[in-house]
Amino acid sequence: MTKWDVVVIGAAQAGCAAAWDLAAAGQRVLVLSRPAEQGKPCAGGVTAKALNRYRFSIAPVVREVVSTLWVGRFPSDSQALQAASPFCVMTERAELDAFCRQQAQEQGAHFAETRGIQSLHQNGSSITLTTREGDCFQASALIAADGAHSPVRKLLGERRYAGAVAIEGCVPRDQLSRYPGMTLDFAAIKGGYGWLFPKGDHVNVGLYVWRQGIASPGREQLDRYSRQQLGASPLGVQGYPLGTWLPHARLCQGRILFAGDAAGSTEALLGEGIYGAVLSGQLAAQAILAGQLASYPQWLAGWREEMATVEQLARLFYPLMPLSTRILQRNMGRPWWTGLPGGLPWGNASAAGAARQSSGDKALPCCSR
Repeated sequence: MTKWDVVVIGAAQAGCAAAWDLAAAGQRVLVLSRPAEQGKPCAGGVTAKALNRYRFSIAPVVREVVSTLWVGRFPSDSQALQAASPFCVMTERAELDAFCRQQAQEQGAHFAETRGIQSLHQNGSSITLTTREGDCFQASALIAADGAHSPVRKLLGERRYAGAVAIEGCVPRDQLSRYPGMTLDFAAIKGGYGWLFPKGDHVNVGLYVWRQGIASPGREQLDRYSRQQLGASPLGVQGYPLGTWLPHARLCQGRILFAGDAAGSTEALLGEGIYGAVLSGQLAAQAILAGQLASYPQWLAGWREEMATVEQLARLFYPLMPLSTRILQRNMGRPWWTGLPGGLPWGNASAAGAARQSSGDKALPCCSR
């Protein structure tokens, strides 16, 4: 058995954010993750608000910088919403995760691969876990940043929540009928939208449904959408759930804290999850460093309240299409999009002040490709 101060399960955005803060503070941190080839699917758009949460620049993995969003009700023509300054950058998720892992390793975090957690036990002062390979680890706290299906939550007998669902793939640039700008095509699927995210040598294309059960995005639907918008079928297609249950989930059980999709920290309206992942990972780490594990849900209460508001907005927005899409294009969209570069979360002025206070004013990185 090897002993650590903290064990983190999951080496994606939440896990790496937590590991960076813990290791930088001098903690002995072990991050257990799936084999590298089993990367997390993700469209890879990083908002200005999310960029401001990182402890380091991600410029080396930025493929494009975006200041214009094309919004439409599929299959009608899209309308451009332009911000005064860039509000989003495009990354490849595998590259972004690998880069963040490298940053955490440079702070002193240790990483190891595992096929899964076999058992998990905790008492008043420590946690002991055993992997499927038979390795045993002990720590004073554990951060479960292990995705929407969260094997840790399952081992603890926690209930499973229903969130959003998405499917995505990519079309190489030399196969495109056109190279699009960043696009959201609402009503490309019931209860959701289709997206086009340009990334230099290819375009990421996908379908999002804000709640499981409304529709089941499949390969045939994605292929049809991709052919109509890009003139070619996507490669490397993957479907995946998104954790959007933060307002309803239990975030702490004893010495175990949930972060990222395991905590349901993705917002429901558009399915943006990187900001919530980084935020929850950092706050979980800070709760451990402060010796206040039980206070973690209160520390995340601001984002939790905002996610409840966004969930209600999604309940209204999608059933009201096409009216809601027209409002987004004409009235609501412009102030919303022009506010995003300053970190305004969903136009919430009170939350905006907190975002500015916590992140400061940072410039978007230049495109590195």
